Amino acid sequence: MHVRRAIWLLAVAGAALGGCAAERQVPDSPQRRAAEEEVLRRWGKTLDELPVDELVAISPHNENIQNEFEWAFCLHRAVQRGRRVRISWRDVGGGASSIEKFLLNVFEQNRRRTMDIDVLWGGGEFTFMNLAKAGALEPLDLPADVIANVPEQFAGARMIDADRRWIGSAVSGFGFLYNRAMMERCGIAPPRQWEDLADRRFHGLISLADPSASGSAAMAYRMIVVSAPDWPTGWARLLRILANAGRFTDSAGAAANSPVLGEALLATSIDFYGAMRVAEAPDQLSYVSPPGQTTFSPDPIAVLHNPPHRELAEEFVRFVMSPQGQALWALPPGSPDGPIRTSLGRQPIRRDVYRTLAGRMLPWLVDPYQPGQALALDPSLDRGVDFHVLRALVYDAAIVHRDLLHRAGRRLIDSGDDPVLAAIFNELPPELSDLAGIRRAKADLGSKDSKAVDDLHRRWQRFFADKYRRILEAQP
Repeated sequence: MHVRRAIWLLAVAGAALGGCAAERQVPDSPQRRAAEEEVLRRWGKTLDELPVDELVAISPHNENIQNEFEWAFCLHRAVQRGRRVRISWRDVGGGASSIEKFLLNVFEQNRRRTMDIDVLWGGGEFTFMNLAKAGALEPLDLPADVIANVPEQFAGARMIDADRRWIGSAVSGFGFLYNRAMMERCGIAPPRQWEDLADRRFHGLISLADPSASGSAAMAYRMIVVSAPDWPTGWARLLRILANAGRFTDSAGAAANSPVLGEALLATSIDFYGAMRVAEAPDQLSYVSPPGQTTFSPDPIAVLHNPPHRELAEEFVRFVMSPQGQALWALPPGSPDGPIRTSLGRQPIRRDVYRTLAGRMLPWLVDPYQPGQALALDPSLDRGVDFHVLRALVYDAAIVHRDLLHRAGRRLIDSGDDPVLAAIFNELPPELSDLAGIRRAKADLGSKDSKAVDDLHRRWQRFFADKYRRILEAQP
């Protein structure tokens, strides 16, 4: 055994390294070398001699996340079971909404037998709620330590499905990214709360993402609304911020790039986009999750109905939810238990990880479970402000006539926030004046009568265009 081990070590040092998957070879790293040593000790084989099992997954997560978790799971499984794993990542184009439509379509076409995919990972809880409702997700058998460290609900948001068909694998917060150096040159004090983005100082200087193209942008807009004491106040806050936008991009990532490129002073951003940009340019950029105004939503994982590799799928979910899997989100690359190449910069969902990794995590991560960090939502407001209604109200109505919106916002600023003009600007379509109206609009938008839905959109568009013109045409 000693001779074989010496020959093997020389071969590793002098040859191109193989991997746990042909497509995503595990790079040479301390993690790989430690696993290779342990595999040889436990199983008497080299890593490349171990048999390979395949897992099929679908995810909107970027390639860095896919790579790091595949590499770590492969090494973990090689050590623990003497078997490698290859993950086949299905790509259907687009983000979570595209994946949801694809899976629901396949689920129905196959008469609910199987989708030939094992795991769905990432994309926000609304996608998982819809798939669970359709019966497309399997109940999860979750270890006791996971249940003990992931709250069922947190700050008004559900982190585990009531029937355990999905569980959050990380949490996402929202805030804003700004170019600190540009603000200093302009003599503008940096924002600290959501309402600061509605200030006249930022008119034309904010970059926002189109909520029809970005689910995370729509979630950020919803957060702005529910951070206010009631629906009309929250909507007025959001509309003023929309009026301050100098540009709307086709993705949340493009919006977050705007302050980096000097195309805008600031942009709303999901936490890990903002944090990664700051890590790349710490002397220029700052990211803020407004304390007490930030909700944290789950980024779930689930096993799809009748998976082709059920045992392996469940094993992967357990790994992602384990302390070892959660550490990949939070630790810098190269550190023990951390990723191999790339900082992932996401907020772990397990409470215990924030204690066990204290002092080792990436500096921009915050403990969402600390008192005062998360927004304590009014349950009636949180449940009442429907995600889909708000996205339609913004994209299909409020920002359709962007030039009119921008000019109306400028006129309001120039008037010194004249109360008559402000009242006009803050008006909502009569049927959306309260939360009961939002619930009715949700049902209307879900109608199978496409003509009725189109008529609703056109009515909202006319309402907003008319009120913007009223502001512009009002006598000084």
